[in-house]
Amino acid sequence: MALDRRKLLLAAASLGMAAPVSGLAATVLPPTPAPQNGLSDLSRLLASLPRRRQFTTVPRLLDHPDLWDDVAFDALLAYRGQQKMLGTGTSLAGNWPSEAQNLLNSEIFSFVHPDALLVMALWGEAQLALYNEAAWSHFDLAKLVAPGQTASPLHQTPAGTSRHHQDEQGAYGAAGRSIPALQARGVVFLACHNAIWAHAGRLIALGAGPAGLSQEQLAAELTNALDPRAIVTPSALGALAELQRAGFSRIF
Repeated sequence: MALDRRKLLLAAASLGMAAPVSGLAATVLPPTPAPQNGLSDLSRLLASLPRRRQFTTVPRLLDHPDLWDDVAFDALLAYRGQQKMLGTGTSLAGNWPSEAQNLLNSEIFSFVHPDALLVMALWGEAQLALYNEAAWSHFDLAKLVAPGQTASPLHQTPAGTSRHHQDEQGAYGAAGRSIPALQARGVVFLACHNAIWAHAGRLIALGAGPAGLSQEQLAAELTNALDPRAIVTPSALGALAELQRAGFSRIF
């Protein structure tokens, strides 16, 4: 089914329903891979699929599958596991890291679903956490948040040596609420192009970031600075709708 969806998008572009593609990433991705049944298999598959991070320009609305991480997203759509959950985050200082961890802890240790998959869709301010540390400095992303606010805690690598689920200082407690810690447990993060476009527009309006770039160029540079494991989608809300139609349940 995911493969048919991609063929329809490509056919629409060839018939002129989508504008010619400009600034496409150089990477050519393989066809949609075979559906996976377990979380570990899906994680290995997603780790093997490259993401598109070599853009020079991107348009306001992504109207061609080569403009986002369509193959990785299709692998998510095709996942055949039983426990498929969706979470969302919009605030950089929101509770979504704790909510994601609490959900996984209960699914795995209380209800004994070791293959529980959580897909986190971030947009708005929360998506700033998916840009790497170098991007925060290069693009002056601090201008997009309240004074003193930072994504540094969300960038921390998993800490704590204890793997016991009752240890608050271990991997399943306070030390496990960063993006890398959640990714190590199989959580998949989605990035929203609409949020990238909005970030680029605000930076230009504030006079921040590299001088002389158009919004199309700055949005491309921001896309290239995203976490290499994140899956770029045209729209976080649109991606949620696609995943719900594929059997995912939105939890928060």
